[in-house]
Amino acid sequence: MSTRGTDSVPVVDFSAYSLEKHIPDEKTLQKLVDDIHNAFTTIGFVYLKNTGCPPQVIKDAFRKSKAFFDLNEGVKLKHRRGDILPKSNFGYVEMEQEGLNPERPYKDLKEAFNFVPCEAERVSAELDKFPVVSDMSRALQTLFDAGNTVQMRVLEIMGLGLELDDPQFLAKKHQFFCKTGTLRSLHYPRLNMKEIKENQVRCGEHSDYGSITLLFQDGKAGLQVRNVHDEWVKAPPIEGTILVNIGDLMQRWTSDRLIASKHRVMLPTTEEENSASRQSIALFGHPDDDEIIACLDGSNKYPPIGSKEYLEMRFSMTY
Repeated sequence: MSTRGTDSVPVVDFSAYSLEKHIPDEKTLQKLVDDIHNAFTTIGFVYLKNTGCPPQVIKDAFRKSKAFFDLNEGVKLKHRRGDILPKSNFGYVEMEQEGLNPERPYKDLKEAFNFVPCEAERVSAELDKFPVVSDMSRALQTLFDAGNTVQMRVLEIMGLGLELDDPQFLAKKHQFFCKTGTLRSLHYPRLNMKEIKENQVRCGEHSDYGSITLLFQDGKAGLQVRNVHDEWVKAPPIEGTILVNIGDLMQRWTSDRLIASKHRVMLPTTEEENSASRQSIALFGHPDDDEIIACLDGSNKYPPIGSKEYLEMRFSMTY
């Protein structure tokens, strides 16, 4: 059963097209299409349960990522984004390095590791020098593969909801994502509350850059989503679900039919909330680099733009 409306994030049963099925269950497929389309045209977020994504794969990615984040800063910085592989998104991003809301005066209180499959292959020898890093890389690759399969199925369902002539159209535009896409492991460590700057947050208000995002959360709350009433609503972890949301490029692609809602992670408000670190892992879906993104309805509401060009423009505003 799904929870409809625009005030909170709905929960939708994905079992009709679970990874355990080779073809969708025709009897319940239309309900799945309608529920996901309703979520993406109202709040832009949806919890998917019964996707078939293996729980142990998710647990391993969290556990081995945490082992990396527990390393001393010197080791982590050996794998810094842009250093380990020049002009690449692959690698470690330290605390207060990026600000997802440029209107906030201070950068975000989080650290991350960006995993890109094709670039991981190029630096595998370097990763192998540090067993914790290579273990994390393998775990993230396994989760990336499972998440990518879920993503492709969600894109198919979206094509049906948008009533495209070819329901596979969106999925076909992501055919090289299995190599060039990004899985981002995020860590929000315990904070010294006395050292936090005014108006600083864990993750600033933003909408994602690409097509869709799959978010795996641990058991710690913190994420908030802005609904159509301009209210911030909580999007806490729900066991056994993947949180999926629309990105800016998909909103542009669909002439604003699908909504890329802003979201954020605020600071803990109590010592109990701050007593343990928080983790999440995000699979950022993005069309293939050579795709030209033009409005699907032919309206030209937004001028065509290259997929890679758009992504690079957004990165330049973040770092």
